[in-house]
Amino acid sequence: MLGVSAIVGLMSTNKRERTIVDDVSAKILDRVINRAGMNNSAIDRASKSAIGYNRVRDIRNALKAPVRLSEFLLICEVCNADPVQTLREIITEARRMELEQQTASTK
Repeated sequence: MLGVSAIVGLMSTNKRERTIVDDVSAKILDRVINRAGMNNSAIDRASKSAIGYNRVRDIRNALKAPVRLSEFLLICEVCNADPVQTLREIITEARRMELEQQTASTK
């Protein structure tokens, strides 16, 4: 079983290093927002602009900085998603992707 340190291994991008967890977090939060029937503007409004439209877009598209814990919790709150369950989904998916990458690299 992979530990968190294994799934937080670095993935190269042009400007900064992103991890598998960063990219999976973006994907899962996009799913959370979609399930709640919300869009970037709705998250901006529901968060009273604590997370602006552009930042929500960047989080959902895995652009710029990864989601911060405060943003993660606020998105879960306004979308009525359980943050603990959402984090479990992120970890599970990141581990699955890490295993796929390891399997592919050993072939």
